[in-house]
Amino acid sequence: MPVLLYIHGFNSSERSHKANVLVEAVAKMGLPQAVISPRLSWQPAKAIQQLEALIEANLSEGVTLIGSSLGGFYAGYLAEKYQLNAILVNPAVQAPSLLTHHLGHQENPYTQEVYELTPAHMAELDALVVEPTPERYWLMIQEGDEVLDYRAALAAFPHVARLTQEPNGDHRFVDFERFIPEILRFAQITTD
Repeated sequence: MPVLLYIHGFNSSERSHKANVLVEAVAKMGLPQAVISPRLSWQPAKAIQQLEALIEANLSEGVTLIGSSLGGFYAGYLAEKYQLNAILVNPAVQAPSLLTHHLGHQENPYTQEVYELTPAHMAELDALVVEPTPERYWLMIQEGDEVLDYRAALAAFPHVARLTQEPNGDHRFVDFERFIPEILRFAQITTD
């Protein structure tokens, strides 16, 4: 069975709202293995290693990525490396420059993990910058995103296969759950 791999954002966790909505939806359908939502390392290179292992373990069944914020940045890199389709939800397309504003002491509010974000981690992010193949992507953005400028995502991912652009909203993507049926079809988990 194809799987949908959810990639959470910076200082988030595998139990974010969007992850929970997806996990609950497939559980209600009797397909609990259809969504994989791992807790990722805060270190970019280690997070990518974790995701690559999950992708490689499920490639034969089919993998679609869905990434939110920093997870959207990771999804872009992985989609190109493995030639996968990906859904990018308010992606942090300029992650290497954006996260330089967060260098230093960090505490993840979801996991309480405390760590130090350094310039070496920005170099790890720089290594993940890729040129996107537009037909792989469904870009989901809300113009009211208070964290990221939605125009950067539009510029980075022009001519995507599918675009959902909504006025207002926020970084969490308001009413994300209304897209669950379409997301599961995009990931070929359901066909109806």
